[in-house]
Amino acid sequence: MIRNYLKIAFRNLWKNKTYLFINLTGLSVAFGISTLLFLTAYGLLTFDRFHEENGAVYRVYHKVNEPQGEEYGNNMPLPMRNALKAEFPEVKLAVRVLDGGAQLLKSDKLINQGIVFTDPEYLQVFGYNLLKGDPNTALKDLSNVVLREDVAKNIFGEQDPMGKTLTIHHGDKEQSFIVTGILEKGPENTSIANDLLVRIENVEEYSINKDRWDADQHSLYLKLDGKTTPTAFEKRLKAFTAKYYKGNIDQLKKEGAKPDDRGEIMSTRIMGLADSHFDTKVGGRSQAINKIYPYTLLIVGMVILLIAAINFINLSIAKSFTRAKEVGMRKALGAFKSQIVGQFWGEAFLICITAFGVGILLAYLLIPQYNAIFRTALSLETLKAPVLAGIILLCFAVITLIAGGYPAWAVTKFNTVEVLKGKVKVSGSSGGIRNMLIIFQFTMSVLLIACTMIVWTQIRYLRSKPLGFNTTQVYSIPIGSEVSGKRLLQHFRNRLADQPRILSMTGSDVNLGRGQDGSFSKSVLGFEQNGKTIRTNMRTADYEYVKTLDLKLLDGRDFSQAYVTDTVSSAVINETMAKQLGVKNPIGVILNTDSKHKVIGVVKDFHFESLHRQIEAVTFFMNGFSINYIFVKIAPDHADETIALLKKTYHEAAPKSEFMGSFLDENTNKQYQKEERLSQIFFSAATLAIILSCLGLFAIAIMVISQRTKEIGVRKVLGASVVSIMALLSFDFLKMVGVAIVIASPAAWWLMNEWLADFAYRTPIQWWVFALTAFLAIAIAFLTVSFQAIRAALTNPTTSLRSE
Repeated sequence: MIRNYLKIAFRNLWKNKTYLFINLTGLSVAFGISTLLFLTAYGLLTFDRFHEENGAVYRVYHKVNEPQGEEYGNNMPLPMRNALKAEFPEVKLAVRVLDGGAQLLKSDKLINQGIVFTDPEYLQVFGYNLLKGDPNTALKDLSNVVLREDVAKNIFGEQDPMGKTLTIHHGDKEQSFIVTGILEKGPENTSIANDLLVRIENVEEYSINKDRWDADQHSLYLKLDGKTTPTAFEKRLKAFTAKYYKGNIDQLKKEGAKPDDRGEIMSTRIMGLADSHFDTKVGGRSQAINKIYPYTLLIVGMVILLIAAINFINLSIAKSFTRAKEVGMRKALGAFKSQIVGQFWGEAFLICITAFGVGILLAYLLIPQYNAIFRTALSLETLKAPVLAGIILLCFAVITLIAGGYPAWAVTKFNTVEVLKGKVKVSGSSGGIRNMLIIFQFTMSVLLIACTMIVWTQIRYLRSKPLGFNTTQVYSIPIGSEVSGKRLLQHFRNRLADQPRILSMTGSDVNLGRGQDGSFSKSVLGFEQNGKTIRTNMRTADYEYVKTLDLKLLDGRDFSQAYVTDTVSSAVINETMAKQLGVKNPIGVILNTDSKHKVIGVVKDFHFESLHRQIEAVTFFMNGFSINYIFVKIAPDHADETIALLKKTYHEAAPKSEFMGSFLDENTNKQYQKEERLSQIFFSAATLAIILSCLGLFAIAIMVISQRTKEIGVRKVLGASVVSIMALLSFDFLKMVGVAIVIASPAAWWLMNEWLADFAYRTPIQWWVFALTAFLAIAIAFLTVSFQAIRAALTNPTTSLRSE
């Protein structure tokens, strides 16, 4: 019997090749693309989760209720770790983590590599496995280094690196370390780096800051004992904060700060490591993402599956009515309802299982291109995760059951006598369900098109908004560790002083945007000035900083070699910092910093961070941190030749280092990679959704118009024109698209308003976005339906009437 059912199923499917092609193509593509989107979303939603396999990991942060609003900070002072361990027995483990850049010597060349300064407990806190070495002693000594497996292979090849000496350049230091451990690479979805691990005591400023509570520079992570809850621990931290930050709290009270709902002006709190990735306030905007991003990917994947499934359901329902006589004959010959349902559902299952297999194969083939386009590191190995595999199999089961079960159930309700007389028509309820499903398809398509346009307009706004400094002519060069920043900058000045295409140059400790080295850092300085707390971003700047970046000088001057004191006691500030000082003319004001810096210049506010954030106060010193970047302003003509000259000059002083220069406009654009990926995904999903919707609409139009053949013939005989018939046949479909536009437009406005809230600077949502979206949707639907409508209208009425 089963063999007979399969034979009939294959025969019916092969007889209806158009129906089979549309369903197989739509479902296969939907399964394949949805699998990729689900893999991406799963990777984001499980970010840092693997670290918690042996217990929850918490990140320490501060919440400060300043008079002007809430402020959050996730960088901690060096002595906090030991203080927490000494005063709270429930703190089982505590580890400090400071990411940095280093250079390793390999075959007389220095290669750039990330470095992590940390504590010995790192290997017990985080979920990485040590492949070689003892986790309890691998970081016992200051001269120990633990390498990630791929870094070890890159440096030592096939040799065993254990016990070998490795020279590491970091900051202005060159140190030799002994390899005492090899660490597994681990998954990509983590914020905790593990390239090279060395003790945090090796940081250059450690001896200066080890007892200072006003120098926040690293992240702090804890593991609590199993008896203590995060809420209970945070309550106990209230007294700890009052003890070590009494001065800060007293100053905030003087400035008018009010306690929060917990009764604290300043509080020390903890957050789950995985949760911090989705908190753009506490987690840090440079790494954290809005949780709407992975959920959007999940929703988009499900929408694509739903659109393909709706095509399947609509076509199955429509096709089932063309097989009404077959069903009637089966029932007349004594077939049971379950046998008829089994036949129809079996055919649906064959299509679904084939499409599912082809879809997984398609996902496998597309993964390399997908990873390249969207900068991900997906692998089908992730499908082994029970949650993800369960979601995908559930989607497959639901589509198979609904798409096969509903049409099968519908045909069993046919009246056998009416069917054999040829009087069965598509019922009003079936037509209503079909129309609702088509409306849903186009609602999702319109929603995705509108979202794509809004994301695109925001990205265009981010790229085109003036940042207040020269991005197109300024070339940024990371210095590396082979030579000191000041020495390399002086070498550049000496060698390029007579080059007409080199207009000016300067140095800084921090890049603008994200350069080729991917590094980003932020230092905030706090001090008391005239009875109020001043908080300002602290940056190092060398001579001609204002001139090189084309900053607008509102008052005073730039750093100059004509003033010897500029190197130790002068400062240039921005407008926001000047407002914070609260004086009419800030030039000459002595800042109450350790070196008592005098303000010599005020520059117009500029966006030294991404447009996710409002412009903050910034103060430039010449004697701050070491110079890590050289900025060179070049003439726009013959830029390639000038860059080649810069590269040659760099290698004269640092022959072993990699040259990683880039223009500032490239750097600033890299700050919006997440938004660009979202735009690309929306665009791809919207295109696919429209194609799938139109495939379904095309097939439904064929079937609906074929049922109106006699009506069309009669209308033509009575004098109806081709245009009027085409309009009549198209109107019903376009009406459904119109309803979809009305539903989707406000939904898209609300969703994108929520997304845009993450930007301090955003473009307004324009009316033309929805007008253009509506036009595109109607035009695409009209072109899809009109082909069949014109064909039907041009048919000879004699042929259509005779066929009846």
